[in-house]
Amino acid sequence: MKVSTVFVMAAFNRLHKRMDVLYHDYAKSVGLSDAAFWLLYSLYEYGEPCTQKDLCTVWFFAPQTINSALKKLEKKGFISLEQAPESRKNKQVILTEEGEALVNKKVVPLVKAEQRSFERLTESERNQLLKITQRHIEVLEEEINRIL
Repeated sequence: MKVSTVFVMAAFNRLHKRMDVLYHDYAKSVGLSDAAFWLLYSLYEYGEPCTQKDLCTVWFFAPQTINSALKKLEKKGFISLEQAPESRKNKQVILTEEGEALVNKKVVPLVKAEQRSFERLTESERNQLLKITQRHIEVLEEEINRIL
């Protein structure tokens, strides 16, 4: 029996939402908003200062969302904003000592869990997952652009 495309898409969308919920629930459990969590995650991943624009580009957040999260993290002393050397209007986001401690306590454990979960897949499964996900996004983007 052939499974309908509608059924497959519904299942795929539920899985995608479940992934979102996993990250949302984790962020909430460690006292962070989704935007603050992904911001700190990005700073950890970059391993060096980056700009607000970089963060928006990498994580597809609206500039207002990132700006709001940055202001809250700065007010709490977890980040500092400093003039970017190559631009007068861009500021670099830099983790403070307190921010690094927060990342090590709340972000790094999740990153390690992600790594362990990915390592539990075979190399072939990992490659397939990335390849198929990338292909699906490309095709979906084409289809959305056709209807816009």
